[in-house]
Amino acid sequence: GLVETDWLPFPFTMNWQMTAPGTVRFEKDEPFCFITLLEHGRLEQVEPQLRRLDDNAELKQDYEAWRDSRADFNSRLAKGDDAARKQRWQRHYMRGETHSGETADEHRSRRRLKAPRS
Repeated sequence: GLVETDWLPFPFTMNWQMTAPGTVRFEKDEPFCFITLLEHGRLEQVEPQLRRLDDNAELKQDYEAWRDSRADFNSRLAKGDDAARKQRWQRHYMRGETHSGETADEHRSRRRLKAPRS
């Protein structure tokens, strides 16, 4: 969601939509949302483009390799494979790498933001 706070004289709410029945629990100090600051009006300047995956053979090949790797991992996890259970999830994005181990030129999974001024 997008909340304009430059004029807002009251707090806003953050709502969760649960997609399956069950219990949700957040541990102490566990992040439960991420707030990103965006310059007012900047979003309207974005010009999205839709492109077919078939039009980029290299990207399609990378996607299909990732998809197959993910399906294999999830299958092994569902079958109780010890190595998959120990790994729990693949973490490619968190490490800033593709399924084949190539690393992104610029990726950060943590930000070091300045503290608010009084």
